[in-house]
Amino acid sequence: MVRKSSLFLVASWFAAVQATISSQCINIRLQNRWLVGDCLTGSGGARIESSVYLQNRIANHEGVLEWVVNGNFAASCIECSLSTSSVITLNCKCKPTWGQHVPASIVLDEHIAVYNGFLLSDLSGTPTPPAVVSSIHLPEDPSWKFVYANTSCYSDNAGTCPSPTVGNGLTCSAGGTSVSASDGVSNCFAFRWPVSFPVWVTFGSLQVTAPSGAFRFNVYDTVDCSGGVKGTVEPGELGTCKAFNTQMLAFSAVPLWNGQT
Repeated sequence: MVRKSSLFLVASWFAAVQATISSQCINIRLQNRWLVGDCLTGSGGARIESSVYLQNRIANHEGVLEWVVNGNFAASCIECSLSTSSVITLNCKCKPTWGQHVPASIVLDEHIAVYNGFLLSDLSGTPTPPAVVSSIHLPEDPSWKFVYANTSCYSDNAGTCPSPTVGNGLTCSAGGTSVSASDGVSNCFAFRWPVSFPVWVTFGSLQVTAPSGAFRFNVYDTVDCSGGVKGTVEPGELGTCKAFNTQMLAFSAVPLWNGQT
């Protein structure tokens, strides 16, 4: 028999309620370009730690902070902090094209709210809270490094990559092409060679290191991560060289904490 209290808890997750950050969250902070808070879920006094990656939602336009998908504000802004009063404000010094850094601010409540304990942005549309709550916290060090092995290349130009489905046979220990991130985010990445026409690295094996262990990596056989996940690197496989049955083209880093990227 399911008790009434259990039914109420389940129902609360399906009926998403939007509320302001300051009314629902404590310990509101800025951590590695993430807005983080401990927020009420709507089930009694229960709270969860949740976060939103601000780098993908805010841009610096000539010294003014604006809401933009994939905005990359931190590339040209420094000394960022939060004001946490009745509204939550991001304050930075941002550089225009010409001149020195100037003060800039943006009210985060304009496009970020709390939905059943989850901090979520509506910049790309009305968000849906995740069905599962993670007990993993945003790590102090969310960095990772991705080392390609058994590589080849892919291009639409005939003859550029004579064997795109066959790798060079080198293992991860050979120390080949690699990419890394300091803040843990990559929604879809394919390594393009720095040449005048499109050529991408393919990989048959890879090794991923992440000090926190708080990630799963999905791999794809298309440059835009379409067509579904073709393989994964799970937390228990971090630090090992994992081989796939075919050459892959792209990957995404999936945070295992309550974080909206």
